[in-house]
Amino acid sequence: MGAVDTMEQFFELLNSGDRDGAVAMIDEKAEMRVHVGDNARTLRGLREIGGWFLRAEPGFRMMPGDVREMGSTYQANLLIIRPGATSQQLDASFRVEAGKITAINFTPR
Repeated sequence: MGAVDTMEQFFELLNSGDRDGAVAMIDEKAEMRVHVGDNARTLRGLREIGGWFLRAEPGFRMMPGDVREMGSTYQANLLIIRPGATSQQLDASFRVEAGKITAINFTPR
């Protein structure tokens, strides 16, 4: 499964409420970097990254737009929707290897 197919399935599972199914698509040794202001936080491993997705409030959605496929890297402008909060746009990059997400990078637009 290529990067686009993997990511389409990931977002479909995540946005339908099957967070466990979406998290199962993340590699056990993956890294996720989240940029906030002038700081960045790196989460390592499925436990930390999966927890970030699983703890999100009900109604949390990530909707990709302006998708760019670059081989094993999937880049998109993500619209993040969280009930009770202002929607947010992020530049996102996902690295996919053998149908598993191995790296995630979120940067505010």
